[in-house]
Amino acid sequence: MRARRGHVQTSTVFESSGKSHARAGLDNLSHSLIGLIAGESIARSGRIRPESALTPAARRALLVTVSVVGNNLPDLDLLYSYHPFAHDTHAKLDYMLQHRGYTHTLLVCIALATLLYAAVEIGARWKRVSLARHDRFVVAGAALFAVVLHLVMDSMNSYGVHPFWPLQNRWLYGDSVFIVEPLYWAAALPLFFTVRSRITRAVLALAPVIALVLCLVTRMATPVSCACFGLLAIAMLIIGSRASAPVAAFTSAGVAVSVTLLFLVCSAVAARRVNAIAAVEFAGERVIDHVLTPAPLNPLCWDMLLLATRGDRYFVRSGVLSISPALVRAQRCPRILSERRATSFIAPPRATVSTQIQWTGELAMSRAQLASLVVSHCQAAALMQFARAPFVAQLQHQWVMGDLRFERGRGEGMASIHLDPLPSGDCRPPVPWTPPRADLLDLRR
Repeated sequence: MRARRGHVQTSTVFESSGKSHARAGLDNLSHSLIGLIAGESIARSGRIRPESALTPAARRALLVTVSVVGNNLPDLDLLYSYHPFAHDTHAKLDYMLQHRGYTHTLLVCIALATLLYAAVEIGARWKRVSLARHDRFVVAGAALFAVVLHLVMDSMNSYGVHPFWPLQNRWLYGDSVFIVEPLYWAAALPLFFTVRSRITRAVLALAPVIALVLCLVTRMATPVSCACFGLLAIAMLIIGSRASAPVAAFTSAGVAVSVTLLFLVCSAVAARRVNAIAAVEFAGERVIDHVLTPAPLNPLCWDMLLLATRGDRYFVRSGVLSISPALVRAQRCPRILSERRATSFIAPPRATVSTQIQWTGELAMSRAQLASLVVSHCQAAALMQFARAPFVAQLQHQWVMGDLRFERGRGEGMASIHLDPLPSGDCRPPVPWTPPRADLLDLRR
């Protein structure tokens, strides 16, 4: 299906029947388990002062609770941004612009940590427990660390955050960790033998099983990755069964940090490889961005969107990249997202295929047409405050606009909206976030 003559000729590939993710930040199970690891590590790293009214068990329980709750607090924005049964344009824009919004900024994170600490003080007074000065200092530090840790972990993926509002409203993208990374679940397994809560133990026991089932059923990970994950989970359980509680906590923390560093390093390698490939394959174009997402359990395989311009033309190319083709060819990497992007406008990729990269499709459209729609439609202008890889297409005489990071077919993605038939005129930005693709709208560049 093509746009009518006189309109933008849009072509995309990304054909598939997969579903887009309702959530785009790190999943809350991972946030909770990371909070558990942080809380246990803080609790095991210090001694009870003589003046403290808390027993070791009470102090540990308090710090773990503060850490787990704090690692989920910024997602309170889902209470007003997420509409589970609404799929209209207003609901989608509300979610895109408000989730990862104000509660995911350093300023509000400090406020949330203050409220969490105040809740601890109120609870202590209600139970008639007098917290010593050192206890208050440790609890306040744990609350602030937990809330900021949520922000840091959410900054690791391709959805983005803008932590420095109101001083700076730009989106920042880590492009390093998938939204559901079971390696963090494995990192928490040594704590199975130190926690007392049956619910927490059940979660720790079920998490790796769920991860293996999901990876095998959805094929989001290779059999080799699943096998390595299983071996890691067994090793972590063995360590936890034999180590002391402090060693188990610090081992969990060390593995979680190591996993993060591994993905960060591999992301930097992937970015360099993409730039080198683009310089050869598309020498006449100006690369403006690349969106990178690793496969779960596998820092060697990366889903990729390459954004480039040449004059008035705007291109997005989708592909799968292997940063170590000697170990795993790109053709063997899971297509976790590239097969989930689809519209009715399909074009084959025009690039060389190698063991390092498997191109899966290409979009090409007019920057002038995109800019015209953004100027004349408030909904388009609002979407551009979120869209990192925007596209427009005409379906059944109506313009559809979205973000190819979350597209799943015929304008049905999480970020796809149908524009009103008539222009809406002058618009006020609903949020202060700087449009990620302002460079596309500046036709002088």
